[in-house]
Amino acid sequence: MVSPVFLVLMLLIPDFQVFFAFSMAAMGISQSGSLVPDSTNSKSAAASVFAILDRKSLIDPSDDSGLTLEEVKGEIEFKNVSFKYPTRPDVQIFRDLSLTIHSGKVTF
Repeated sequence: MVSPVFLVLMLLIPDFQVFFAFSMAAMGISQSGSLVPDSTNSKSAAASVFAILDRKSLIDPSDDSGLTLEEVKGEIEFKNVSFKYPTRPDVQIFRDLSLTIHSGKVTF
């Protein structure tokens, strides 16, 4: 809530209005300074994403060589899967994950 004294000063003293405007601008500039590290991180993340999108794939989609399956059932099964990211070998992502996904089934 704004005090009545503040309102009187704003209306009667033009110099106070200028001082108040500069004070508010300085506060805004100082608070926006805390966003600079986030801006830098977002620029590097965007550059990384565009580098991935721009690289040429090692897989040729027009190549017909390779194994072509005659019949696909559409069932997926993982048995005892363990996984760690190469860049973070100390963090276990999956440990002995077993999962079966049946064809045509939907679960919520």
